[in-house]
Amino acid sequence: MASIKSKGVAYLLWFFLGLFGAHRFYLEKIGTGVLYLLTGGVFGIGWIIDLFTLGNQVDIYNALYGGSGGSVNNNVNNNQNNIVVNVTAPAQAAPITTPVSTSKISAEKQILALADKSGSLSIRQIVSQTSLELDEAEEAVKKLIARGMAKEQVSSDGKLTYDFS
Repeated sequence: MASIKSKGVAYLLWFFLGLFGAHRFYLEKIGTGVLYLLTGGVFGIGWIIDLFTLGNQVDIYNALYGGSGGSVNNNVNNNQNNIVVNVTAPAQAAPITTPVSTSKISAEKQILALADKSGSLSIRQIVSQTSLELDEAEEAVKKLIARGMAKEQVSSDGKLTYDFS
């Protein structure tokens, strides 16, 4: 089993010898270590990028090779591997219940209930204060007008409202 790598050591190597790839060799990344050695840390660009990614690189190394993110494993039996498998429980049959009535309140009833609070409404108010979509609201208002339960009114500023009084 490989030894756990320290972020502190990795950053010290990065700072003092990073242009030569010392931190890469420390993390056993031989290929990129040689690249850094030959190109001066890929002309300094790779060296700067490693400033932000080195901690994660150490965590990945420790995760892959038996470390635990920099902490020491104090288990008595270090050769024991624990495997955890998460399994979802099988779906249970839904309990038998009596059906609940999910009757929807008609569009006309929603509009009339809203009109009881305010005698005059615009389509915008109807759509925003009920569960109706625009087309549904317009159609319901037309039905209410046809039955004589509402009147169209155009205000002096051109706004269309419906009077339910």
